[in-house]
Amino acid sequence: MSDAKRRPSVDELFELLKRTSIPTVLVEGKDDIIFYRRLEEGLSDLGVDMLPAGCKGSVLELRQKIIQSQIKTPIAFIVDNDTWVYFGKPEGIDDIITTTGYSIENDLYFDGDLISLLTADEKRQFVSEVQLFSRWFALSLDRYKRQNNSFSFREHPGKVLDDPEFYRSSLVLEVGEDYPEHLYAEIQSNIGNLIRGKSLFALLTRRLSDKRRATKFSGHQLMEFGASRKGMNFQRLHDAVRRVFTAQI
Repeated sequence: MSDAKRRPSVDELFELLKRTSIPTVLVEGKDDIIFYRRLEEGLSDLGVDMLPAGCKGSVLELRQKIIQSQIKTPIAFIVDNDTWVYFGKPEGIDDIITTTGYSIENDLYFDGDLISLLTADEKRQFVSEVQLFSRWFALSLDRYKRQNNSFSFREHPGKVLDDPEFYRSSLVLEVGEDYPEHLYAEIQSNIGNLIRGKSLFALLTRRLSDKRRATKFSGHQLMEFGASRKGMNFQRLHDAVRRVFTAQI
């Protein structure tokens, strides 16, 4: 998997795929390289290559071009669920492998049992901050859906939790708007899968990188730890990719 800074275009990646015979897994971006390197190792007997397309949209666009051109190279597609985890996966893309939760970070949260790294006091703080953040997140996500994807729910938890005026004003309901209590309850019942993965990791590292801690963890370290466990979510993706290539090779 390349670490190159310049992101190849969809057309450049498509030309590359037309010229290779190596079984290839198309994934989103280099931010998840820590996880996908582990997956690549687990499929080394198949000689698999992981190829980051840059983003979910690029993976979907490449898939369409590959279908239309009938490329013979064995190819599997993996993308984060993102908002599909709330609103459902579109029809006609059953061949695309997705994460169990919102993103890779969510899957690694469970595989690495990352919450166990928190002390009892840190866990109480984490749960409290997750609850506050979820209250903001549920409304922002609901507005995103109602406003045709034009509203942002991707603010960093630091801004949401550390800027009282932003938090207060964000939760003021508009005329005729109802708070989505059902969505908030759903997210609260399954935060590990339903809070955006980068937000979940940011909430964890607020506690795990505290200056008073003797041992501190970054987001990348948490990904490395979670990936190294090769837990249930890792195995599900590993097995799904293997099935794709077993059928194609």
